[in-house]
Amino acid sequence: MDVNAQGEDTPSERAEIHFLAALVDELMRKMLTAGVVSQADLNEIEAAVAQRTGGDPRAW
Repeated sequence: MDVNAQGEDTPSERAEIHFLAALVDELMRKMLTAGVVSQADLNEIEAAVAQRTGGDPRAW
């Protein structure tokens, strides 16, 4: 992980985060399609993540 002198992330770190986010999103969609988790389960996961990160949860 590369961080510049100001403690900010670098393009390579940002690309890695975007890749991991896309991977998680795809896995969640596959689990929903396979019936492993429900839409309500995914909404709960999104709400918990949003609370931790200070963002807005996405609706499934």
